Amino acid sequence: MLPKIIDIDDSSFPAASDLLRQDHHTCKRRWTYASCELSRIQQTGVLEEIALEGHHRLAKFSRCSRSSGIPYPNQRMSEAFSYIPMYTQLSLPPPGRKRALLIGINYKGQRFELKGCNNDIHNLSPCLINQWGYNPADIVQLIDDGCNPLPTKHNILLEMHRLAFYARAGDSMFFYFSGHGGQIRDLDGDEIDGYDEFICPVDYQRSGVISDDEIHEIMVKPLAVGSRLTALFDSCHSGTVLDLPYLYDSRQCKFVDGVTPDARIRKRSQAQVVCFSGCGDSEESESVTMPGQAIGGLMTFAFIHVFSCTQTLTFQSRFEQIRAFVRATLPDAKQQPQLSCSNPLDTTLPFYI
Repeated sequence: MLPKIIDIDDSSFPAASDLLRQDHHTCKRRWTYASCELSRIQQTGVLEEIALEGHHRLAKFSRCSRSSGIPYPNQRMSEAFSYIPMYTQLSLPPPGRKRALLIGINYKGQRFELKGCNNDIHNLSPCLINQWGYNPADIVQLIDDGCNPLPTKHNILLEMHRLAFYARAGDSMFFYFSGHGGQIRDLDGDEIDGYDEFICPVDYQRSGVISDDEIHEIMVKPLAVGSRLTALFDSCHSGTVLDLPYLYDSRQCKFVDGVTPDARIRKRSQAQVVCFSGCGDSEESESVTMPGQAIGGLMTFAFIHVFSCTQTLTFQSRFEQIRAFVRATLPDAKQQPQLSCSNPLDTTLPFYI
């Protein structure tokens, strides 16, 4: 997977070896078996990749390589910081509004370039508008396609803040991320497996990654009572990337701990937050080329297929159908989609976005 990169406080900087966990990189959504040497940039406190060795393993189902031999022009990151965000009104919007933040990153011109993440946004956005009732003016898209604001760390965090800040009772929000994800050593004791999850902005090599702790504090914890957030992550190691306290166990048909018992109360939210993740914390998310369509995330294809159904389906039915779609589409995929939430849910109730 991607080299582990994280912003970290000078006074608590651990040994680099403590931050590393072996992962695998495929040409699809993510990774090679890799060995990394890390050095610390004194000016920023960010870990930087120095050397990475590995090999690519092509998926049988997806015949499109994730690495292009044609270099892309370097993106001018300075443009991102002149970006004027959509939500600039001084007064709060009326309640009952639907708003969405969509992020798709191909990492064009970078060593671990992806091929389907921009396509994922183009596939998902029409569904939000035409089927799920979202106004195009209330959808923010951060994509490295040259036509939208860049998904830099600065811009992603800014829009996460805005999504939560304007939330009011009765509002429905949708968050989507398609790109690279990974794990680092947990430093605050909230992770059952001992590792935090993170996502990579387009400028992660310069600005660092965004950890699940940070995402939770910015986009989950501040949400207003009575508001709803549905999140979808199509990235590796994304099972508990929102740090929600309850994780659905489909074998037992009940919710189990998504965080450590000591962290359960502080990781709750006043809002109803539901997160669909492409895979477990230790797994990889795949990309596939569906018949007649460009390459994209397998989890995204599954989500769109299931939620485009006009039938009234329960939480459990939709989740199980997503898993069934993944198994049927790519039987050898080593990913199990995950469902987590901020508070215990009755999975027999209908679920809408």
